[in-house]
Amino acid sequence: MKNIEIRFIFQKEATSLLDSFSRLLDIRTSFLAPDGRELFVGRRQEFCTFCKLIRSKLDLEEQCLACDRKNWKAAERTGKPVIYKCHGGMMDGCVPVTVHGQTLGYIMMGQFRTSDVCVRSARAKWKKLFGDDALNTAFLSAPLFPPAKVKDILAMFTALTEFIVRQHLIGLEGFNPIQPLLTYMEQHPSELLSVGDAARLLHRSASSVAHLFKKVAGKSLLQHQIALKLDLADKLFAKRAGTTVSAVAADLGFSDPYYFSRLYKKHRGHPPSRAMKSSVSRRVPAMRGRVRTTE
Repeated sequence: MKNIEIRFIFQKEATSLLDSFSRLLDIRTSFLAPDGRELFVGRRQEFCTFCKLIRSKLDLEEQCLACDRKNWKAAERTGKPVIYKCHGGMMDGCVPVTVHGQTLGYIMMGQFRTSDVCVRSARAKWKKLFGDDALNTAFLSAPLFPPAKVKDILAMFTALTEFIVRQHLIGLEGFNPIQPLLTYMEQHPSELLSVGDAARLLHRSASSVAHLFKKVAGKSLLQHQIALKLDLADKLFAKRAGTTVSAVAADLGFSDPYYFSRLYKKHRGHPPSRAMKSSVSRRVPAMRGRVRTTE
């Protein structure tokens, strides 16, 4: 199942606030999509030197991402900001951005330290590989804040995020909490999504997706997909000359054409063969009207 490209809208005030926060404390800030893609970075600031070395030279990028994902999900689950120490010893903070119960993404801040001690295992691995102490030097070059100040930094960052959300300074183009799912189903008519599939696409729990879909669409996910497939079947019958019920059923993801026929008859009141014949009879007069005779 492919990802849906969601178009985010960043008002100038939002980017300016994040730029100012980053500049004031020399802390990296970023806005991430639910799948973890960075869509905006304050001051376009790169990862700190320590994080670059950890990710590339020590080949620990996957561990870094796993640590981040774990804490993004914790923030999303609780709806509260999370401050955490990564496996390299740097501090990071994450605040979920939620609108109408939909997680639009996360605002991150971090890559600062609260001590002068680099994680011993990382430092030892670096020395073994490269024979110098460049990793620890890079660690000590990152911004330093006393542990007592970290709560204040997170509180200020959380207030900043809440202001951005409350003023709708970050949003989705044509926001509809289930629009990515509706778009996906229209673009992939041969697939039949389970509630679990839909939940993964929307980055929500299965129970919340089932409830939200019925609330917004007025029908269940399965009912909507059946209606969508039958509407498309009628269009294919009308457009394709010489097609068969089996061919249309296969194009719509039905491996059993007889099941498709029963489903069609249940919802349309007549078998698909009748719909196909009606489409043919409507095409014939139209074609005759376009025939030119020559003398």
